[in-house]
Amino acid sequence: MKKLALFSMLFALGACSLWQDETAPFEPDYNRYAGNVSIVSTSSDSVVYEYKNIRVDELGAIAAQYCDDHGQRQAYLDKILLHKNNSRRAVFICRKM
Repeated sequence: MKKLALFSMLFALGACSLWQDETAPFEPDYNRYAGNVSIVSTSSDSVVYEYKNIRVDELGAIAAQYCDDHGQRQAYLDKILLHKNNSRRAVFICRKM
């Protein structure tokens, strides 16, 4: 009986967190990005970010905004490169939908 109650509680908590994630819009923390992300290069078709201490999927929101501002296009992650001093670079390509 205790196992069933524990399972039910964990399931309910998981369902609540899933529900909140789906309904809450993603809002980037720009203050956090300011110290951890820099723009390496830009063009009309791509943007390259160098980053540390954040996940690459968090950069997707910034890249999406960049591509939308430069021709109402979507951002696609092209590649992740390991750079000197263990920094990483993410290349996003802007393409029409």
